[in-house]
Amino acid sequence: MSDPSRRSTVAHRPGRLRISLGSAATALVCGLVISACGGDPEPDGPSSGADSGCTTTSTSGRQDANLIPIPPAAVTVTSSGAQPHRVVGGAPDRTQPQHSTLSTTSSVASTETTTEQTVDIPITATFHCTDNTDLEMRLNAPTSPDPTLNDQLRAAKGAQAGLALGPGAAPVSLRLIPTEESGSEARSAVEQSLIQTFQNSIPLPTEPIGVGATWRTERTITAAATLTQTITATLRAWDGNRVTIDFTTDESPVNSVYAIPGSDTTLTIARYSYTGSGTLVTDATRGLPVSGSGTYTGARELVGADPATPLVQKIGFSFTWK
Repeated sequence: MSDPSRRSTVAHRPGRLRISLGSAATALVCGLVISACGGDPEPDGPSSGADSGCTTTSTSGRQDANLIPIPPAAVTVTSSGAQPHRVVGGAPDRTQPQHSTLSTTSSVASTETTTEQTVDIPITATFHCTDNTDLEMRLNAPTSPDPTLNDQLRAAKGAQAGLALGPGAAPVSLRLIPTEESGSEARSAVEQSLIQTFQNSIPLPTEPIGVGATWRTERTITAAATLTQTITATLRAWDGNRVTIDFTTDESPVNSVYAIPGSDTTLTIARYSYTGSGTLVTDATRGLPVSGSGTYTGARELVGADPATPLVQKIGFSFTWK
């Protein structure tokens, strides 16, 4: 199960939550249950135009799509790197779809309980035939090593998603259209896997750079806690359209408020740490990373009415693209 402090604010249906301030249970959000809305029927998947590697249909504007903003990131180049300098970018590859698999694991552990959730999502991604900012995705057959969740994910096969891209290939918003058959657990697992990955994305500088260039990105993630995320990235290699990026991540709370999801109760953040690192290989003509991974670990101490009995939790997240 994913960690609520790691997510952007999304309208969720309240779930049951049990917390005793002397010994608080892990505060975890129930998944979003999205029901299909009315409107004209749409094709089950993207239809290709004259070029088989692009789509003429879009999830943008669909009434049954759940629109989830991705926190914007400010990019500052701290070193331009070695010559030659050029802008990382290129026209979208519309010759064939991109086939990727995203695997994520999230965990929250305290002295009383530990929860961990792993989800693997095979994705077929195609750019819109005329809109370079519209990446359409089919979520083919999500799976999990957890037998119960894996059974629930069977009904999520074939869900649709869309990603709006901004300058530097930065994700702007995520659109999700789950299958009608999928239940709340499956929808939540897929949704949070994608959200947590994209809100850790690394936008590319829009100014000319070379190998060895470094840049910093900052974004504010508003969820159970409001966090400032700082990513330091280094361009390690550049081969044709592909760039290899090493990165480190650090997060810190903006204030001491931790709002328990699904209730009006708040706790005080007494201590907080969260860091991560990894490497990504990106093709400037593709919408998703080609390969790479990131691993994040941290801990937090939350205090309720009795300061003598704080809740201490270890939190973690990892993703792999392949």
